[in-house]
Amino acid sequence: MKYLQQEGRLLNWLKVMRVSQGFFFISAMPVLLGSAMVIYHYDVSVSPLVFFLMVIGSLVYHLGADMINEYYDHISGNDALVDVKTPFSGGTGILEKGLIRPQKVLYMSWLFFLIGAIISFIIAALTNDLILIFSALGLISCWGYTAPPLKFCYRGIGEIIIFLNNGLFIIGAIFMAFVEVFDPILILPSFFLGFLGFSIIIMNEVPDIRADQKVNKKNLVVRFGIEKALLFHKIAITCAFSCIIAAVALKQLPWPCLLAFAGLFMVSDKRIFNTKLVLDKMDDPESLTGLCKSTIELKFKSWLMLMIGFAAHGSWYYLA
Repeated sequence: MKYLQQEGRLLNWLKVMRVSQGFFFISAMPVLLGSAMVIYHYDVSVSPLVFFLMVIGSLVYHLGADMINEYYDHISGNDALVDVKTPFSGGTGILEKGLIRPQKVLYMSWLFFLIGAIISFIIAALTNDLILIFSALGLISCWGYTAPPLKFCYRGIGEIIIFLNNGLFIIGAIFMAFVEVFDPILILPSFFLGFLGFSIIIMNEVPDIRADQKVNKKNLVVRFGIEKALLFHKIAITCAFSCIIAAVALKQLPWPCLLAFAGLFMVSDKRIFNTKLVLDKMDDPESLTGLCKSTIELKFKSWLMLMIGFAAHGSWYYLA
């Protein structure tokens, strides 16, 4: 296969990195939420340098995870077997089209993981060594999601890894860096992001079910079937917003953070809340694309409204 005429094109690399799909920026969400919680509860100043390094570190780990996943799903033949293609599932298609050498994508993922690890050591030197615990958890889970020998997504625990990486690991690192304690107050807000991340991966796995079955990838959709998996999807969304209610009731979040519920009304495709409507169009790529997009949209808009709630509370506090 000829790669040389194409592999230098920046657009192909950006596609492999999934920069345009919204996944790339999800890892910045817990950094901002965790920092806001530290300021709210401890009234401490957050170092702009450490905050910046936290954002960059979380993003490069995410890039490494996406690219190593792209490589191993190509090598296994998983992505080539997907028969219902959407922009959010079945890989980017860049490797299947021969636009970049697969080995280069693997090497690039290693480079991103190395950069993330170096950033973690710099943060540890600026703050304390405890953040390296969460950095190691993030690195192992991102690398081992698809890569052997761990292959978490083949063993039925990939969704749990996504849940942890979308909230608890990063917010835990934020607390360790700025206040040097794993405070239980961070659990419910981190679970809010984790459950929404869980719902995203479930919806993205739905179009891949037949391909995942062929390569023996035993994720929740394969194990339990589409109908039950969509039930898990709705339960995860319910749990996410229940965490917000509980966190506000326990004064772990300021009450304006209830604005997060506005995200439920701001998604463009309300079918994500109706299992029957999803099942009726299981082989329609356009329909499934809308569902995947709306699940991502739900997380982004709910998180954004929650952060607006934090900002509103802070403005009221300082003006008063």
